[in-house]
Amino acid sequence: MISGSGRVLPLRVPVAPGEGIDSWFEALARRNGLSLRALLADFGLPTPSLTSTLFTNITSSQLRELERRCQLPDHHLDQALPNPVLPLRARQARGSRYCPDCLAEREGRWKLVWWLPCVFACTTHRALLHDTCPGCGCRPRRLLPGRTRSHPAGICTTRRGDNSPCGADLRIASASRLPDASPLLSAQRWIDELLADAGLSATASLSDLVHLSRWFLHVLPEHEITGLGTVAATAWAERPTRVAPDRLAPMNAPLTAVITHHARPLLGPCHDTAVHRIQQLRTHQGAATAPHPANMTMENWKKLSPRMRGRFVHAADAHLSQLDRVRLHSGGPAARIPAPGDAPHTSRSQHIPQLLWPHWTLRFLPPQGLRVDLFRGTAAALLFLPGSGSRDKKALLKPLHGHLANYVARTLQVISHSGYEQVFPALCRIADYIDEHGSEINYQRRRTLIPAETISEAAWQELCFRTNTHPGETSTPTAPGRLLQARRYLFQLLTGADLTDPQHALAWKSPNDRNRYVDFNVSLSLQQRKGLLQHAQELLEGLGIDEPVTWEPPEECCHGLVLPGPRLDDIDLDALKRLVIAEGRKPSDAARLLNTTVTHVRLALENIDHDERQWARTTPTSAWKLREHARTVLTPAFLEREYTENGKTLTRIARETGISRHIVVEQAKATGLTIYYSQRPIPMDATWLREQYLTRKRSTADIAAQLGTEDETVRRRFLQLGIPLRPPGVHSHTIMTAKVDKSIPRNIRAAVEGTLHGWLRLHRFQIAMALPNLETAADYLGACRGALVHQFQRLERDLGQTLFHRAAFNKPQRPTRHGNALLRSLATDQIQALMHSALGPGQITPVPDAATLATAEIRLTSRQSPGPLRPFGDGITAGRVRITSSTLVLLRDLLAHQNEEFYGAQIHARTGIDNGTLYPQLKRMEGAGWLISRPEAEDSWLARAPVGCGPGRRRTYYTLTPDGLRAAMHEVQHHKPRRRTA
Repeated sequence: MISGSGRVLPLRVPVAPGEGIDSWFEALARRNGLSLRALLADFGLPTPSLTSTLFTNITSSQLRELERRCQLPDHHLDQALPNPVLPLRARQARGSRYCPDCLAEREGRWKLVWWLPCVFACTTHRALLHDTCPGCGCRPRRLLPGRTRSHPAGICTTRRGDNSPCGADLRIASASRLPDASPLLSAQRWIDELLADAGLSATASLSDLVHLSRWFLHVLPEHEITGLGTVAATAWAERPTRVAPDRLAPMNAPLTAVITHHARPLLGPCHDTAVHRIQQLRTHQGAATAPHPANMTMENWKKLSPRMRGRFVHAADAHLSQLDRVRLHSGGPAARIPAPGDAPHTSRSQHIPQLLWPHWTLRFLPPQGLRVDLFRGTAAALLFLPGSGSRDKKALLKPLHGHLANYVARTLQVISHSGYEQVFPALCRIADYIDEHGSEINYQRRRTLIPAETISEAAWQELCFRTNTHPGETSTPTAPGRLLQARRYLFQLLTGADLTDPQHALAWKSPNDRNRYVDFNVSLSLQQRKGLLQHAQELLEGLGIDEPVTWEPPEECCHGLVLPGPRLDDIDLDALKRLVIAEGRKPSDAARLLNTTVTHVRLALENIDHDERQWARTTPTSAWKLREHARTVLTPAFLEREYTENGKTLTRIARETGISRHIVVEQAKATGLTIYYSQRPIPMDATWLREQYLTRKRSTADIAAQLGTEDETVRRRFLQLGIPLRPPGVHSHTIMTAKVDKSIPRNIRAAVEGTLHGWLRLHRFQIAMALPNLETAADYLGACRGALVHQFQRLERDLGQTLFHRAAFNKPQRPTRHGNALLRSLATDQIQALMHSALGPGQITPVPDAATLATAEIRLTSRQSPGPLRPFGDGITAGRVRITSSTLVLLRDLLAHQNEEFYGAQIHARTGIDNGTLYPQLKRMEGAGWLISRPEAEDSWLARAPVGCGPGRRRTYYTLTPDGLRAAMHEVQHHKPRRRTA
């Protein structure tokens, strides 16, 4: 912060147009009768020894305080400071250049641009700037000006030791005039345009000019300097040649003008002109074997802009290794030096297959010297090189193409020797396209998800039969036949896998294995390829992958490059079909006759349809056609009519239809028809059987005797018709036939006579009535509550009376009048003795004690936590909420307005749900992820305020989330209302 008095200066000086802050400080000190150091101290600023420190050390807060004290507009002093990205004068030459005429016209006020090392001339007065004082030979304004009250503006105040200031008048120094058509003056006008632009490109050009100056001192030839005039030639002859590596060369204005004039082509917008000029200059230094030029320090090289370093890389393209040509994009304007840590392959690996795309393979593949499989894999691996900061091929290709690291150098060498130089920039452009636009296919995901068994044997046979092709011999683990080749074809089609990689489960085992796959690929018919393509699409959909089956980068990404290889459609398909399909020639012979490559022929054959073949009757394809014909003739309705209703045999049906009997039998079994291998069974009318057995209560033996069949045959027919069979022997048991003495009460006799387990139901009823509800009774008896309910309902049905009132929360069960009568009957000693005799000691449960009853009472009067709700299925990630009747009303209203944003009052108005119920439900649904909310916009909130009143509570707007919408639909469709007992 600025200290000082903080008062506003009474005497102020405006900032002159283009003036630097050092000159304004000096003018302000003279106006107030102060020395410059005293003025800076009053402002609370440090008083440095070097004038340039005023530009570099002043802070933004100090500038704002200066503007306040001098009554200047906000940020007015920012124009008095140089662009922070532009360097000031070099450390050996700190100070300001100047134009004497401008100093005289501006009354000694110094321009800001004179501090910049790239400004060397005054275009107004067409003169070179002065670097030193004509009196003392020192650089003006290197040290902070002193004695501002003793000397007028524009006077040199440099002191040497204890001597007095120089005092030379800089305004009358002699000027080095330049012709209006001078190339040096034109170079200064170009610099002025860059300074006025202040864009990123202009700033980078100005910065590059400073850092290229050291290199230009060593590479410019003498004959290019003489045409610039005597002043330029003299400055060039006296140029410094030895400078510390970490410093910029101290250059005067004429030398700066020479370098700027010659650097202009390098810094201009035309990339080709700049590259050509760099190549011209580097020929004076010998062969350019590296992008980094000699006589340029590494510090200056690193400070060059990426565009300028890319131009040096492009200029050195012809002398770089093939690996670096791809890695550095040296073949075009996109050339650049990657940072050491750059690893673009980590993001490209999911967008690049192991094999280069077929069409690009055709455009890049040299005519000879490389095997197509290894070339496709190596070319795809080369896509990892552009922009990589490392030259380690093995580490770079290890994630995806580790088995091809030794083939990279060989492939690059063959491409280069074949004259296919355009392949290198094309690979770089494809890599740039993938980095910018990505790919429509995530190959990494496919390599992870797609199994090796891409098609089952049954699906492969079905596909071949439908396309009228042969599926091959039946596959075995040791001889999988064409099925294995089909799986390889699909896996390579979907994932771009390199089957030369031994890590793949479907990799080729030998050269013969590869040849069989190539022959299989050529033999596929067009319909068979379409069927495999459809199967591949269904496989992706089954894995949840919404992508096309195949994809390649568009050819537009290499626009302007003349690629050496042919396009896929640059071939006569009719001639190719005649040679390969009709005449049966080999693809290599066809390629020689058509003057193309074997790869081109094989890719083109994928678009040629084979003539339909006629198969012998003994082949699987003909057998499948016969079965397909049988399925169209032997329909379920046809077989039901002819075989079941008309009673024809399968042999007769086969003879009448002309279909083999074994195929007729297969079709009959497939339709679920009951086939009889002996005499057909006796017909039994279902209605008559039901009447005889269920209504007239006739036995199965009697019905069988009338029909002339066996008793077991009738029983099987009953089972087929779903008629329940009566128990064969239980009603003859002693317990079912025994009668109780007439002295026993009637309600006891009704419960135990003619039924099983009657005494057990009575005993359990007696014990249950001592407990408050059926849950505690079931736990005490060690029985299931549902079984207990069923037993007591059976007891009530046998007695014909309701025996007890069911329990509710905090309200125990109690016997009715008939139930109390039954309990009194059970309490007698005679009944207890009969009960113990009938049940035995293993089924008798003692009466519960006081502790058990107390525990049961507590359970009756305490509510149990319902426990956590079971989460949704079907991919719904929202949490569940408990559904009540009001919740269902709310959900139905939300579904009716699912695309609308709402607030609580709207729901209340539409549904009538109480606010005390509605808002907690909305909060629970928001917490479970069903809803998202936002507060009402402030302008809307304030607009709702009545005149003279506050706006009130701000509304909260809710919106259904996608998961909330699915959850609401699920609950409305599947919620079951709670069953209430009477």
